[in-house]
Amino acid sequence: MSGYGKLNLLGMLVMPMVATLAAVIMFGPRFDTMLAVFGMNAIPMLFAGLFSALLLRGANKAGGVGRGIALWPTMVPAAIGVIWYLWDALFPAELDPGRVYIAGPQYLLGWAFIAGLASWIACIVVRSRRDNS
Repeated sequence: MSGYGKLNLLGMLVMPMVATLAAVIMFGPRFDTMLAVFGMNAIPMLFAGLFSALLLRGANKAGGVGRGIALWPTMVPAAIGVIWYLWDALFPAELDPGRVYIAGPQYLLGWAFIAGLASWIACIVVRSRRDNS
């Protein structure tokens, strides 16, 4: 596995773990809550990781062009999710402190789709410019 593949796997695993840690900070160490939060956040990260893996495979076939761009579908939602969950754990909302854990995975899936589409287009552009040079 290449270094980029390890970064992809790390992004896929770290974001659900941070979300689970934030849930523990917020609600206490309840096993059912930890399992639900990890599972709900693993779904969008698995989608993002699969998309990044496919883009990395294509980048490796093209001589390694665009490998950093191919990580966007995993790294962008992971960074947004980590910041969002930690922010909400440290500064919870007064009215509904758990809303983030239900809405978060839906937004992360949207960010993964947007980042995947943008990185796919960017990889095509980078490879076409390299082929024309």
